[in-house]
Amino acid sequence: MSKLSDVHLAHTEVISPQQRKEKDISGLVPFDSKNPPKEDKEWVIFKLVHSSNQGGVYLSSVDDVINPETGAVERIRLLSGVNTIWQNKQKDIPKEYVERNLREIAFPRGTKIRRVKSIDKTMIEFLRMTNANVGNVHRIAGARFEIYEYDSAMAEKEAFAKESFEIDMILAAKEAKPEAMRKHAAFLGIRMVTDLGEPKSDDGVRREYVIAAKRNPEYFKQTLNSPQIEIAWLVKKAIGESLIEIGREPGKIFWANGGGMICVIPQTENPQNYLTELAMTNSEEGKRFKEQLQKVVT
Repeated sequence: MSKLSDVHLAHTEVISPQQRKEKDISGLVPFDSKNPPKEDKEWVIFKLVHSSNQGGVYLSSVDDVINPETGAVERIRLLSGVNTIWQNKQKDIPKEYVERNLREIAFPRGTKIRRVKSIDKTMIEFLRMTNANVGNVHRIAGARFEIYEYDSAMAEKEAFAKESFEIDMILAAKEAKPEAMRKHAAFLGIRMVTDLGEPKSDDGVRREYVIAAKRNPEYFKQTLNSPQIEIAWLVKKAIGESLIEIGREPGKIFWANGGGMICVIPQTENPQNYLTELAMTNSEEGKRFKEQLQKVVT
């Protein structure tokens, strides 16, 4: 047995909202062993995390986890006919009994779900405490397979919130004023000209702008009305109108018409992005560039 302070903190893993999104985990029920949930359902549902894994998975019936009562890493094991999962409380159990009565934790092939009757207290406690449960806020990383406790009502609530947020961003894109829309659209990488080189109409830009809001509503909101958008627009316009020369000398950027050098740029960097970031800094070079940019671009 080892104290929690002896466990390397880098091995303790708490799943973040971003990781939940990346793993497509909806309806996850967080589990904190210091504040366990009340049982108010006939069945408790656990799901495999990875959608590519369609079952045929067996979890170990033995694990070393953090005991919330002692702050120590202790062993749990799931035995038939024994009403506790903590090995140090499983007194006077012969080795032969343990070998014959370790309970199987299976996710049969073809399914990602395991339904557990609420009266099966030890199975539920083990599945919540195991390091395989990504919803366990005290889990120790390193489980071969990952599961989580699933709540359908919570999944429906999350799905509704996601759809509502997406709709809100689409409406924001549809209602944005043309000038602000074009600046933000350009920042998002939407081209302002057609494949034939003709300027896009407001409707043409807005169509792609709405699509961008739908595809990545989080980034759309994050960048909407950002000061960086205005700077990026000025830089793009200055380059497009040849007010800034990016090809006079390799690795250097100048003001046009014999103007002085703006900065030295690594050849692997995108000039527009580099200049935008430069203007956003508080360095003397950045401040000078930003002031001059705002003067020359009208």
